[in-house]
Amino acid sequence: MLHPIRALAISTLLLTPPALAQPAGLTETLLHLGETAEVTRAPDEVVASLRAESRAGTAAAAQQAVNRSIAAAVARAQATPGIQVSTSGYWTGRVEEQRNWQASQAVTLRSGDGPALLELAGTLQGQGLALQSLDWTLRRETERAAREEAARLALDSLQRRATAVAEQLGLQLAGLREVRIDAPERSPRPMAMAARSSVSSAAPVAVAEDAVVRATVEAVAVLRPRS
Repeated sequence: MLHPIRALAISTLLLTPPALAQPAGLTETLLHLGETAEVTRAPDEVVASLRAESRAGTAAAAQQAVNRSIAAAVARAQATPGIQVSTSGYWTGRVEEQRNWQASQAVTLRSGDGPALLELAGTLQGQGLALQSLDWTLRRETERAAREEAARLALDSLQRRATAVAEQLGLQLAGLREVRIDAPERSPRPMAMAARSSVSSAAPVAVAEDAVVRATVEAVAVLRPRS
C-alpha cells in the first residue's frame, strides 16, 4: 500500500498576491519544501536470538558447557533447510556473590520461513537456550526497494506542490536545488509472542504486522517569472 504524507514547510522570498509577486528586478523566488511519503510491506524475514548460559566453579567448566550448547544449536540450525545461523556475544565473568564463574554466548537464527524458524527456536528452548528476542523484519533487498519507492513518491509530491505554489504566485517552476532525500533504515519490528506452557517442545507463537517504510525529500524550488 502507498501512503503519501504531506508535511510541508515553506519559506519563500515572497508570499504575496500574484499582482505583487514580481517586483522590479526580481529574477527568482525560492521555496523551501519538504514532503514525506510511506509505503507498507509485509515482513518477509523472522530473526530470533537465543542465549546459552552456564555457571560453574571454574571458568573452564562454565565455558565448556556453553560451548557444547552452542555447538549443538548451530549443528541443529545448519541441518534445518532455509535457516541462516550466526553466533555472537561470548562473555565469561565471575559471579561475585557466589564466587562462581558464568559464561554465555548468543546464537542468531534468520529465515524467510517463519514456521520453520519458530519450530527450531522451540526446539532450542527445550535444549536449555533462552529466547532473547524474536522479530519480524524486511529483507535488505525488500527494504531497499521500499525506500526507493517511498523516496520517488515523496519527490513526485514535492514537485507537484512546488508547481501549485508557483501558479498561486503567478510564477513557474524552473527547477529544484539542494535536493535531499532522507530514507532511514528501519529497525526490526517486534512480533507479538504468546505465552506457552512449560512443555519444552512448544514453539513460540508470533503474529507479524506490516512494516512501514518512510522517505522524506527536502529541496529548494526555484520559481521564475513566466516566459
